[in-house]
Amino acid sequence: MSVSITEFGKSTSGASVQLVVLKNSQLEVHLLTYGALIHKILVPDRKGNPVDVVLGYPTVEDYELNTDFMGTAVGRFANRIGGAQFPLYEEIVHVTANEAGNCLHSGLHGFSHTVFSVEVTPGESDSVTMTARSADGTDGFPGNLDLEIQYKLVNRGLMIQYSATTDAPTVCGLTNHSYFNLNGHTSGTALGHRLSVDSDAYLEMDNASIPTGRKVPVAGTPMDFTEEKTLGRDIEADYQPLKATGGYDHCFIIRDSGLRHAAWVTGPQTGIRMEVLTTLPGMHLYSANFLAPVTACKDGAQYQKRDAICFETEEFPDAPNHPEFPDATLLPGNTYSSTTIYRFDLAPQ
Repeated sequence: MSVSITEFGKSTSGASVQLVVLKNSQLEVHLLTYGALIHKILVPDRKGNPVDVVLGYPTVEDYELNTDFMGTAVGRFANRIGGAQFPLYEEIVHVTANEAGNCLHSGLHGFSHTVFSVEVTPGESDSVTMTARSADGTDGFPGNLDLEIQYKLVNRGLMIQYSATTDAPTVCGLTNHSYFNLNGHTSGTALGHRLSVDSDAYLEMDNASIPTGRKVPVAGTPMDFTEEKTLGRDIEADYQPLKATGGYDHCFIIRDSGLRHAAWVTGPQTGIRMEVLTTLPGMHLYSANFLAPVTACKDGAQYQKRDAICFETEEFPDAPNHPEFPDATLLPGNTYSSTTIYRFDLAPQ
């Protein structure tokens, strides 16, 4: 096992961005302190050859210029807040509207655009901890929010543990926005990936992709991944929720609670399989319907829509406006914590 931290480049504001490499006998993960993002994950395929299974860009500037949240940590509050406002203790908090009048992924200055500090996690040989602060009033969110993200290799898995505290009541919900293609990040469409999701229902959304509050059973619909199928089998179905978002872009309600299995996905060309585990109530399945990079991609790749799948483990979107959803409020003296694991192996033949 090894951890290395070296210089990667500078942001457009001149901030130094570091490259972190976590490596064991089965997995190699490259992280950047810009956005605490996942830059590469190298996994052996059926032939033992290492395959980079996450999409990314070659420079810090490329990550800054693109608006797809490639690999980043997303917060304070991931996904959407309807109307860019929410009630908090009898006040209405107004946050930055950056998508059709709504707040997407915390506005313009979220953690996805922040340069984190990093250190090797004390007492660990295969882990780093990244830290950053979202200052009171950033994009309208109240309270100074301090975030720690621990990245740790656990055999063939990458464990991501989030921990956050605040000095004033606020909302908090964090995710990672990696784009996965288990055939390799340069391999093109992900529609042939085989996928199953441990979910019996998804959140209905309005035309602006804001949850209505209704939970819709997946049975008998193109949203049913309880039995494994390819991502592309039903993606063009005559089904309004899919038509409205150009493919899958929905929060699936994961069964049970605690750290548990959420999804399997397999790249048919390499045989690489990934399991997603999480402590969070939902997982946003996004089939990269709007992926259209404006700069060069890693290794000269030319990414297009549906070349990847995102598995954004999350609090329910717009939870601050839905008292019937799990509470996303964070108070002083309490700690937000969640865990997500991306674990890799080879699919049975």
